[in-house]
Amino acid sequence: MAKLLTMEEAMQMRQGGSSGVGVGELKAVDEQVITVRLSSKGKHGYPGVVHLRPLKVKDVKCLVDSGMEEEIDYVRRLVQVVQGTVLDKDVDVKEFTMPDFYKVLLAHRVNSIGNEINLSFMCDCKDEVQTVKYDLMRLEEKEIPDEYVEPVQVGGIQVRYPRVWGYLPEGKRSFDEVNDYDVLRSVVIGKDVDELLLSEAKGALEFVRKWEGSYGIQTSVEVPCKFCGKGVRVRIPFFLLFQMW
Repeated sequence: MAKLLTMEEAMQMRQGGSSGVGVGELKAVDEQVITVRLSSKGKHGYPGVVHLRPLKVKDVKCLVDSGMEEEIDYVRRLVQVVQGTVLDKDVDVKEFTMPDFYKVLLAHRVNSIGNEINLSFMCDCKDEVQTVKYDLMRLEEKEIPDEYVEPVQVGGIQVRYPRVWGYLPEGKRSFDEVNDYDVLRSVVIGKDVDELLLSEAKGALEFVRKWEGSYGIQTSVEVPCKFCGKGVRVRIPFFLLFQMW
């Protein structure tokens, strides 16, 4: 999942070339370092391994104070919080794919708060909220397929896996308002999405749907209903991992 190192150990690993694909220069800090190996293995133009400092109270206060009135604004603040902990120079969290962003959120949660979380859900058999404790270390992970290489040529355009910023368009307040064309802004390379032919947009969307979910941390788990025993699928609340103790 993630490994805690001292800053000296992290620098030694970087100099020895053993810390993964595309590891850049680190910012110097006098504290422990969380080393996270991303599921994308460096295939998206940023390092396959990133280094973080542990979360502090001052980092997450803005998340608690802001509330959850506007979902996208909250996630933008969350991205800024994570960016402030990244020790690798020239690494932009907004340019991560969502699977890699989830991996970093999970690493921070496990190392800064703990690996157990209370998941709330309802079963069809009874109109009552249930809570179950879940060990986040049990989440499974798939690495990106070896055959994936960016950029990908689709007809007359080049595309890549969607980035975090593509899901956070200006003027939208919740993810329910985000449409395919918003996301494609981070997918299509070197061309304005509004100027795409519909056939090109269709090809880009087919590319996204083909590869979406092909790698990353498990995003939902099945937990048993205490009343009927049936398994209920529950999503992992990645964006709330820093607030749910």
